[in-house]
Amino acid sequence: MKFFTFNTFIFSLVFTQAVFADKVEPPKDAVAFRGNHYKAFLDTNSTWWEAKFACDDIGGELVVITTAQENEFVRRMAKGNLIWLGGTDEFEEGTWTWDNGEAFKMKNWDAGQPSAASGHNFLILNGKNGKWADTTDFSGKVKGYVCEWKGTAPKDAGPKDSELNAPKG
Repeated sequence: MKFFTFNTFIFSLVFTQAVFADKVEPPKDAVAFRGNHYKAFLDTNSTWWEAKFACDDIGGELVVITTAQENEFVRRMAKGNLIWLGGTDEFEEGTWTWDNGEAFKMKNWDAGQPSAASGHNFLILNGKNGKWADTTDFSGKVKGYVCEWKGTAPKDAGPKDSELNAPKG
């Protein structure tokens, strides 16, 4: 009986450490900004779900935008491409949520967006102007995504606010 109890204890300890382990370290080439790390994956032709799972698989999450400065930082990482953001209204049309559960407060919709068209349930950022739109998972126009690792960088990392002016227009 003692052997079983000891093994159960060891299993519980290992399982608990695996479940509550510290966040995965971001890749070495991830860029620090305001407390988080980011890495762009461009020219992928991934669907939103493929991008989400790719970020999950490496310990990050599909990027969540919470400030205008972060939006501009991510826009620059996009290098002019349309990229997936971690937002969706797939579960309730017109109710946008961030995949990680954060409040969907920051919005930077392009004119006429969100379109509320059937099947347009996934959030993209236009790397040229930084504006957001909704599109289908299989649009074929989206050329990448950015993964984010929360709480892995110094709070003051990255460019200053004065260096993060969005493009005019």
